[in-house]
Amino acid sequence: MKKNSDFVLTADKSDELSKLLREPKQNNRHDIWIWLCLYHYQNVELEPATCNGTTMRSAITRALKRNANLLEGINRGKDRSLVPDDCFQWIDRGERQYQWLLDRIKRITGLRLSQLVHLTGRDHLIALLDLWDVDIADKADAIKRLRNDWLRHKAKDCDFEWFEDKKEGPQRCRCAWEWLQKYRSSGLSRRDPISNYQELLMFFDQAEYGPAEQKAIINEIRKRWSRQQYGERTVAAGKKQVNVELSKTVISLLDDLAKKHQLKRPQVLERLIMMESERGLMETHFTRHASGARAADTSHSAQESRTGIQESAINRAPRVGSELQPPSHPRIDLVLTAKDPTHIDAHSADTWMETAPHDNASSHLEKDMPHPDSQAAEEDLLDHRPRVSAGISLTGLVKKPRKRNSSIQSPTHNHD
Repeated sequence: MKKNSDFVLTADKSDELSKLLREPKQNNRHDIWIWLCLYHYQNVELEPATCNGTTMRSAITRALKRNANLLEGINRGKDRSLVPDDCFQWIDRGERQYQWLLDRIKRITGLRLSQLVHLTGRDHLIALLDLWDVDIADKADAIKRLRNDWLRHKAKDCDFEWFEDKKEGPQRCRCAWEWLQKYRSSGLSRRDPISNYQELLMFFDQAEYGPAEQKAIINEIRKRWSRQQYGERTVAAGKKQVNVELSKTVISLLDDLAKKHQLKRPQVLERLIMMESERGLMETHFTRHASGARAADTSHSAQESRTGIQESAINRAPRVGSELQPPSHPRIDLVLTAKDPTHIDAHSADTWMETAPHDNASSHLEKDMPHPDSQAAEEDLLDHRPRVSAGISLTGLVKKPRKRNSSIQSPTHNHD
């Protein structure tokens, strides 16, 4: 027996059923329709396993011999129920299309064919439409609408082109299944893992997500895949992801550097860290700033000291019996005596002074000279000896500390 088309079989010689039906050629589509009509509408007892099986024609022949009155109705029913074969050319034998059309055809026809184990795939779909008892024109229109719906649906496959990659396609599909199990487990009707592109398409065909939701799901799956690939690459390269918080200003500067040198953020950070490790610029920078801070503190303290000295640079001589408080900073006192007006003795400011009875007088601070008492001072005044007031004190500020000397050499005397 030779196959002439999807439905018509050419027999080397006509069998008994061909003689009963008066058909010179065998047609598998017609045979299935006759079997279903006898079984579904005429309640003829037929073994379900014979439908679309190798013994189907024999089973039909026996049933028609027992019910010869049905032959005439069968021949009329063909013209009323069977649309031309061309109406089904768009239906292929793929599993995806079969699953997508099956539920829709069941809803349209209201038919359920169970326990027909040999009636599957494309033959099953066409058998349901052939058995559908409606006007043939309405049936043809319904088949055309199904075709248009399928073509529109299939045009959306472009959303899944990323999963069709020849090299990484299967891995990406498995990544999609992992994401769906984690985030869409409640709506999963599929138990077997998704392992290829067709299975992925079939899953989304049955899920019937809205356009926006489907797009969002695909984007999340792609993000998951990117993270996995990045993790594998970083591990292979001996790298590890580190999360740090940066200020907006620093992030902006980082982006400027990346744009300037045509690098990515991690590359810029890595190079900066390596440069710092090799050259130690950060340590130098921090040391310089630390030194500057200490210098600033010292300068500030010195400024406060100078202000305090300037405010109390001239001190009046205390009254008799009182003592001068030690100044807060070193100073040099130059004292002129009456015995030798040109002789200048220098004493450190650390040497404490006692005052003479006179309001404007200062005591002699020379270490090698005895301190005059009050009686000697009176005798000097009574004698009216020439004397320069001993109370003239010249005090100078010392801006920078110097090594202290026990005395300052007197300047050379100029005698006219």
